[in-house]
Amino acid sequence: MLIVTELTLQIANILAPGMILAVIGLLWHFKGPAFPVDFVTTLVLNVSMPALLFHTLATSIVPIASLGRMAIATLVMHIVFAVTAVSVLKLSGKDWRLCVAHVVGNTGNLGLPVCFLAFGDEGLAYAMTFFAVQCLLLFSFGDAIYAGSASFSRVLRSPIIHAVWIGALVRVLDWQLPDIAMQTTQLLGQIVIPLMLITLGISLAGMRASQLPSTVLWSGIRTVLAMTVGFGVAELMQLEGVARGVLIIETVVPVAVFNYLLAVRHGRDSHEVSGLILVTHIASIFYLPVVLGLLL
Repeated sequence: MLIVTELTLQIANILAPGMILAVIGLLWHFKGPAFPVDFVTTLVLNVSMPALLFHTLATSIVPIASLGRMAIATLVMHIVFAVTAVSVLKLSGKDWRLCVAHVVGNTGNLGLPVCFLAFGDEGLAYAMTFFAVQCLLLFSFGDAIYAGSASFSRVLRSPIIHAVWIGALVRVLDWQLPDIAMQTTQLLGQIVIPLMLITLGISLAGMRASQLPSTVLWSGIRTVLAMTVGFGVAELMQLEGVARGVLIIETVVPVAVFNYLLAVRHGRDSHEVSGLILVTHIASIFYLPVVLGLLL
């Protein structure tokens, strides 16, 4: 019980700064000058996010031997979750393309630290593998689903895709790049999370009160689906110990802020996506400790 209580406080501490930044965006909407959402979205997706992914992968301590099985399990999880989410959304008459928002969770700035707190360095290694695979899927297939059309040339033009494979290559070959390159990418990457969260707050300011019941309902549905898929795929892939725990945690973490940026870029219902992000993050303060208690 003590472990669960401590983890609850740790998770709350992880979530609180993000909530504060979102509130800053909310207040900015009403009190500040016009916020350049299009500019910020372009800056994050084309410059800062690629820098963050490259630096994270190039400097990570993920053991190469651990990549294989976790990468396959991550791929299976996304396929199963996507098929399930599409089916539920279509049966409900919703835009099935929002399945991406339901599947892609906050596996980076929330999932990584939670896995580290729960399982130490081994957990962080598995979580990094999950995160890298998810980024590749999100900014290739996920981007195509949001756009409503597949474009191989658009994928090839994506700086994020190239940042992932180049960062992984640097890590695998153990290349030592100049300090100026690593420090520059680190500095650029540090602005990603604050900008995304402030932009999320701007979006929340545009939500209507009438949307709240629907948002709460779909956040609950998404959480139940995530837990079912996470535990189910872990059993299907016969994962054990830390690997099992990490797969489940990374599957059930709340909806990722990346989804809001892609929804804005491709003209999807960004208000619904931002609502899912907010409500699932608030709910995670209560359900993540329960999941961790079961795993531990």
